[in-house]
Amino acid sequence: MFGSGQGVKVATPGGKMIKKLEQEIRDLEKKLAEVQKDQAILRLQPCQGDLEIRKKDAKFDDLDNRAKTIRETIRELTRKRQLLISESATRGSYDSNGSDNSF
Repeated sequence: MFGSGQGVKVATPGGKMIKKLEQEIRDLEKKLAEVQKDQAILRLQPCQGDLEIRKKDAKFDDLDNRAKTIRETIRELTRKRQLLISESATRGSYDSNGSDNSF
C-alpha cells in the first residue's frame, strides 16, 4: 500500500497539468469553431465590385491565418498532453513494479 501511495503523489502534479492542457484545448476548439463560423458567414455574404472583393479576401486571409494558428496550438498542446499521460503511466508502472518487489 505504501508504494502505491507514493505513485499517487508523483502522478498528482501531472494530473493537474493534464487537466489544464485539456481545458486549454477545449477553449481553443471553441475559438476554432467560432472562426469557422465566421468563415461560413463571410462566404455567404455577396460582394459588389473589386473593392468589396478585396476586403472580403483580406478577411478570409485573416480568418485562415487565425484558424491555422489555433490548429497548430491545439496540435502542440495535444502532444504535450499525450506526453504527460505517457510519463504518468510510465511512472505508475515503475511505482507498481517497485511495490510488487517489496512483497
